[in-house]
Amino acid sequence: MEPLLSLNGITKSFGKRKVLDNLFLDLYPKEIVGLIGRSGCGKSTLIKVLVGYYTPDHGQIIYIKKNITKKFSRVKDIVGYTTQENSFYEKLTVYENMAYYANLYNITGKDKKVRIKELLEVVKLHGARNVLAGDISGGMKRRLDFAISLLHRPKLVILDEPTTGLDPVLVDNFWKIVTDIVQKQNITVLVSSHLLSEVKDNCARAAVLHQGKIHMMKITESMDIDSKFKEMTE
Repeated sequence: MEPLLSLNGITKSFGKRKVLDNLFLDLYPKEIVGLIGRSGCGKSTLIKVLVGYYTPDHGQIIYIKKNITKKFSRVKDIVGYTTQENSFYEKLTVYENMAYYANLYNITGKDKKVRIKELLEVVKLHGARNVLAGDISGGMKRRLDFAISLLHRPKLVILDEPTTGLDPVLVDNFWKIVTDIVQKQNITVLVSSHLLSEVKDNCARAAVLHQGKIHMMKITESMDIDSKFKEMTE
């Protein structure tokens, strides 16, 4: 199977500090990959390269065999991004937030209404569509952010610490929705998480970022992910 998106030899430095060092990563269609690493390893930098906030000093971003490294508008079309902090407006309703971001993506008319309805039903927020975003629960807020990131039908969605602060039941509910969407809407998910148990429970592979490079870890049910992570990052 051909990769959906590849990072080939990505290098990124800030001054004399080389954060990403000739890094390679392949992401395949309809898979969920965990991005893990010790604090300060460069996960945020890697994510910002993927979403087009940073241009790498060297290397290429390849999307279905096409080089899109310096094509920021193309990256925005392909990638959806759910940040650690809520990106919506608390004084707008759930529906108004979706409509606002749909407009930014130039989704208009009937397509906008259909897309918003579809996503709110998928993330189980249709019943709260007229509630102010600031008044919904923490779990619902994370699902709203996720729905916003899906509006423009991206092929890759990046989730940055998506379940921080949620209790175990809400975490489980969130991941059931993500897994369902991956299968039904044919997307790929890269999730940055400091919770190794979350990665083990929901990802097929983990990309371990250490000393500027990616080391891939295949997830198995019987593996001791904590021990394996420690071994790979010492």
